[in-house]
Amino acid sequence: MSRPVVRVGPDTPATEAAGVLVEHGFSALPVVEGGRLVGIVTEADLVRARIPVGDADAPATRQAMTTGEVMTPDPLTRTTDSDVADVVGEMLDRKLRSIPLVDDGALVGILTRRDVLRCVAQGRLTSADVWRAQVDLVDRERG
Repeated sequence: MSRPVVRVGPDTPATEAAGVLVEHGFSALPVVEGGRLVGIVTEADLVRARIPVGDADAPATRQAMTTGEVMTPDPLTRTTDSDVADVVGEMLDRKLRSIPLVDDGALVGILTRRDVLRCVAQGRLTSADVWRAQVDLVDRERG
């Protein structure tokens, strides 16, 4: 799980969100308003908003857009106590690169394919190993 989570608000200009993705090498950003996850904005969302493919009637350039206008609302989420094997299975089945993790509706982390790959590379092959490491990290951060 990646923490702290880089996030944007729904009023963030789409071009700024694209810059954050490029700067950090991410493929998606959670969209948070009032401490609550309201959506996720992906590379595909941002590209689709700027380059209309297959729409001959779409203008060549579009007006400035906000993240809230192009995001995927109400994304699939899981909690920090979800079994990582189940979460990874869903990510692969649905072709998702990341899944936000929430507790009581508040964003607490994001699990990405890269996080999973990092655990595989480190020899943490079971869900128990992965989540135990995350719990240890959270405990250390809380003091």
